[in-house]
Amino acid sequence: MIAFRPLAAADFPMLTGWLAEPHVRRFVQKTPMTLEDVASKYGPRVRGAQPIICHVAQSDGADFGYLQAYRNRDWPDAADGQTDGISLDLHIGEPAFLGRGLGRAMLDAYVRGLALPHFAQTTAYIAHELANTAALACSKAVGFTPLREFVEEGEPMRLLRLKL
Repeated sequence: MIAFRPLAAADFPMLTGWLAEPHVRRFVQKTPMTLEDVASKYGPRVRGAQPIICHVAQSDGADFGYLQAYRNRDWPDAADGQTDGISLDLHIGEPAFLGRGLGRAMLDAYVRGLALPHFAQTTAYIAHELANTAALACSKAVGFTPLREFVEEGEPMRLLRLKL
C-alpha cells in the first residue's frame, strides 16, 4: 500500500540526501545540491508560491520517494511544449526500495488517485531519458504510451502520455 503526504520544509534534509544518491544523480539531479539549494528550489513549492504539488511517497509508513505534478499551461517550458494536461516528475530516493515494483505502484496511485483529480485533468505526461530503461518500463506498465522523442539539456528523451 502506497500513501502520500505533502512535502514539508522538514523533509529538505531527507530530500537533499535522496538527490545525492547515485541512482538519482544519474537521471534526475545530475549536479550536486546542498541543503540550501534544496530549500531555495523546493521552499516556494512547499509554501504554495508555485503551482506545483509535491509529495513524499510512503510504504508501510516509511518515506521512500518524491513526486511532483503541475499543470502544463503553468510551466510550458518544462512540459516540452505541451499545454494540455499535467506533467509529473518522480524518483525513488531510498535505495532499499529499488527493484521492488514500488515505482510502478507509486506512479499509478499518484497519477490516477491524486495528481489528475487535483488538477481536474484527464491527461498526464512524463518524460524520461532514453537511457533510463527502468523508468520507461515503469511508466509504460502504468499505461503511459510513447508520444515523441526530444532533446533536453543534451540528453535524448522520450515523452509519454496517459489519457484516462
